[in-house]
Amino acid sequence: MNASDIRKMVVSALTETTDAGSRVFSPRDWPTSTVIYPALLVQTPFDHKKSQGRNTPAFTTVTTVRITGRVQEYDGETDDDGAMKAEEALENLREQVERAVINSYELTRNIQKYAEVRSTINVDSEGEAHMGQLLFEIDIEHYQGPEDFYPVQSVPLEGMDIAINMPDGTTKPGISLNLQE
Repeated sequence: MNASDIRKMVVSALTETTDAGSRVFSPRDWPTSTVIYPALLVQTPFDHKKSQGRNTPAFTTVTTVRITGRVQEYDGETDDDGAMKAEEALENLREQVERAVINSYELTRNIQKYAEVRSTINVDSEGEAHMGQLLFEIDIEHYQGPEDFYPVQSVPLEGMDIAINMPDGTTKPGISLNLQE
């Protein structure tokens, strides 16, 4: 299992389980348009491997999954409550993301633990609407062993020619082996 596998499992866990519905994107360009909000963007920007010892490729790996949630809210007709609505939408999204990822059976059965969870919320009112962004990071610890690094890709051996260099004027012994069926 590697960072890409973890990212795919997180995307699967988030799809249709939050207010973003099917608008869970990974990988994709990060600029988004308001027609897809709320939306979740998933990436794995950090992957840290710590060796478990000598002579074997075995690692305790921590993959950081970054989930960016984006919402947009307008002020009401009588109230300037767009920022409040955006903040509440982000708080709800944060809780939904946390539950969806941590309660994912597929993830839980393939990893060692959820090492750490961090989240921040930011609301910006510079435009016509209030733009809100959730930055949710979860460190997922998992094992990577020899099975994750093997088999090494090689060219199959099809045959072999063996010849022995002999002095001039003597017979050159040799053999040709065809390993095809």
